[in-house]
Amino acid sequence: MPQSAPPKLLLLALLLASLGLLSSCDESTEEKTFDHPIATGTVAFTGEGRIFYRISAYGSPDTISKPRWTAPDLDVEEVVLSLGTPTLDEGGQLYPELGVAAVYTSGSTPVVTLTPLWRANEGLPEEGTYTIKGTLIDAAGTPFPLFAVAGELALDQLGYVPIQTTCTPLKPYTAKLYTLRIESTYTIPSGTFHTTTNTHFITTLRAPLPGVPLLERVLRWSAMFIDGTYEEDSNATWQRVAEKLFAGLEYVESLGHRYGGFPRPQKNYRGVEVFLDFPTKACGEMARFFMAMVESHGIDANKATYNFIHPSPTTTSMYETYDIPAMGTSSTVWRYQNHAVVEVNGRVYDPTYMTINDDVVAHEDWLFERFCYGEETPCGGSNGWCTIPSGPQGICIPNQPGFVEGESPSVLRYETY
Repeated sequence: MPQSAPPKLLLLALLLASLGLLSSCDESTEEKTFDHPIATGTVAFTGEGRIFYRISAYGSPDTISKPRWTAPDLDVEEVVLSLGTPTLDEGGQLYPELGVAAVYTSGSTPVVTLTPLWRANEGLPEEGTYTIKGTLIDAAGTPFPLFAVAGELALDQLGYVPIQTTCTPLKPYTAKLYTLRIESTYTIPSGTFHTTTNTHFITTLRAPLPGVPLLERVLRWSAMFIDGTYEEDSNATWQRVAEKLFAGLEYVESLGHRYGGFPRPQKNYRGVEVFLDFPTKACGEMARFFMAMVESHGIDANKATYNFIHPSPTTTSMYETYDIPAMGTSSTVWRYQNHAVVEVNGRVYDPTYMTINDDVVAHEDWLFERFCYGEETPCGGSNGWCTIPSGPQGICIPNQPGFVEGESPSVLRYETY
């Protein structure tokens, strides 16, 4: 991990929590020290299609974390599991010291390297045999055999020789959040030892588009929302995928994400991460987040912004929406100088108001009830002139159907995050 990462023990605990690998202590689960003399020490993934990403925030995936702008993101490397000082629950489930998700483009062929580790305090590593099996299990419980290896343990002057094998090719055009279950059996003169370890394994539909921020929760959530296989490579298919991603916003809303004003961390500003790390955020951060989910799966999208570029008392300078709710809020009238949405092949997805429309003109007609006149200066944020209920002079005009030159806001398109 980078030198700027938090202290090791804290980092490992946070990583485990973010992946759901730490079990809670209750009456049915008791952890005990893992004392097998031999076990799989590390599991590393390489091969074609491996996607390296950054862990975007600390804490449980189902808890909105505190702002983490003072701590850098953490680069994910080849090692997915590192046994370190793990624990076993009473059911024999192994909780490793370090676990992160492996992410691959669907249709690719992973390569896994398993390194046996001699853990006994005394004596030299013993010869013996191994059987190691990896299985991907989807949300419906359907298993997909990923790899299976067996043989005799080989030794060199450093210890056990790593075991490398090519995995089963992944299903093409499939996005899923899997559980990767690794079942290991080692037989040595002193006994036979079994362990089962679980972690996440993610597949994207296609290779992410260049420049998209590859962040763990974006990849994990988007794969979970899509959760399917698509046969046809067409724009109609990718629109269906975008719809499934959009429907997943109800999940992140249930976690506490909502629309509203917040203090932006300008020094370390990155729009996608603002959505991940702050429970409240503006339309621009919400649009960047949804665009990242779409483009992480190789589907082209762009951010489109309705924008009144030149505020003025003599021209329309802000919009007034219909009385509608935004994500996580009650129904109200919203007034601003600009509003960001996402286009996928021209179709508009608005994560702020949880609405889809055919194009930017249709979305303007649906969203904006009136256009109002302003002042010579920009609004200045949530306390600026554009938020005054009656407007600076109280002068507003109805939004006519379609795009009306001189009244409707211009539409600016961006590919940046």
